[in-house]
Amino acid sequence: MTSWLVSLLAAGAVFLAVLGARSLYQSRIQVGRRLGEIRDGRTARSEEAVPRLTDRPLPALLQAVAFLGWVLPHLMASETLEWDLTQAGYRRREARGLFAGSKVLAALLLGVVALVVGSSLHWRQSQVVVLGLVWALLGFFVPDLWVTNRRAHRREAIMLALPDALDLMVICVEAGQGLNAAILKVGREISLYAPILSEELQLVNDEIRIGLSRMQALRNFAARSGVEEARALAAVLIQSDRLGTSIAKALRVHAQSLRTRRRQRAEETARKTAVKLVFPLVLCIFPELLIVILAPAMIQLIRVLSESA
Repeated sequence: MTSWLVSLLAAGAVFLAVLGARSLYQSRIQVGRRLGEIRDGRTARSEEAVPRLTDRPLPALLQAVAFLGWVLPHLMASETLEWDLTQAGYRRREARGLFAGSKVLAALLLGVVALVVGSSLHWRQSQVVVLGLVWALLGFFVPDLWVTNRRAHRREAIMLALPDALDLMVICVEAGQGLNAAILKVGREISLYAPILSEELQLVNDEIRIGLSRMQALRNFAARSGVEEARALAAVLIQSDRLGTSIAKALRVHAQSLRTRRRQRAEETARKTAVKLVFPLVLCIFPELLIVILAPAMIQLIRVLSESA
């Protein structure tokens, strides 16, 4: 028993070491690629107009998936879903159709796979049907989990990069550029550091160029990002534009407040770490310690009892 536990713990340690080495290697490759782009003078977005993903036609396979979306007409007409997909980074007109179609397709695929597996294991028909329904239900909600994860990732990326972008915007405004030119310049300069925020700022500039007012473009930016800090930034810029106050001073004060919020959020997360470590300690570490400490004594006790019997 002791040798089996030791082998299991050793295998787990080797597995975790391989995962850690792989993640470090991938991070090193990514950092090297970014440094190479900076050294060669390339940027993620060139100064010229780049065809966006939303301008490209959908492949035939994705068009078929989007066609399945008409099975769920309430999702195809949902404005709430459209905003959720926009905050997740999916802005195509076919996004709702792709989302609804992926829900239908995932439910069908997982349900059929569960039915095939249950039939191959010679389970009873009622068990196979229940298994198929459960897996179909799980597949139906997989796209929701994906979109939720994407929204959280984009919000976190925008929150972390926004203070630094505001500092660059302050420098551009104090150097004599207008706010529109500063937004465009900052959006291009942070394309390597914060590609998500860079894309949003360039969308703000594109909306202003096609005729939207600056206030409406900033409101759209706040709605697309779904971040409270972005809404506050839009309110600050709109108020400064209406009242004629210094935009540079307002941006500097707002950037400082965002840094204070980010530091407070980091301190709050650090204080929660001790509470979150209780469950791994109780469920993963303490049982192994008890086994390592008590196993030799239990083995000796069993031997003594067996000999005395």
